[in-house]
Amino acid sequence: MKKKLLISVTYTDSTDKFWQESSIKNMRVTFNPDKDNIHEVIKELCSEQDGMRLSYKGKPQGNVYRDILNKETNISGYETIGYMYRGKSEIYDRNMIKSQIGLFDVWVSISEIIPFDIEDLS
Repeated sequence: MKKKLLISVTYTDSTDKFWQESSIKNMRVTFNPDKDNIHEVIKELCSEQDGMRLSYKGKPQGNVYRDILNKETNISGYETIGYMYRGKSEIYDRNMIKSQIGLFDVWVSISEIIPFDIEDLS
């Protein structure tokens, strides 16, 4: 059964030498968990949309978490919302003459789009 996902990607460079903006912001993706591997889908998406090549054969290097607060118990915790990969991309200087390879942490957040039943008011 196909699922509709909402995927967002952010790139960070721990050396502060490079910067790359992602065009993958709240992108709708159709995903079939019976046939497709989510990591392969993300690898292809980053390559096609942003020219980012994921390292380690596209295997995630960790999870991405979001802090949450349980209002009933007032206990904070976290929920897993995606994966962190390592990637590399060719970065050009301002004159577009010289290029270098920039190494990035690739932060991917994933959520499922679930249709909401809208009441027909007519």
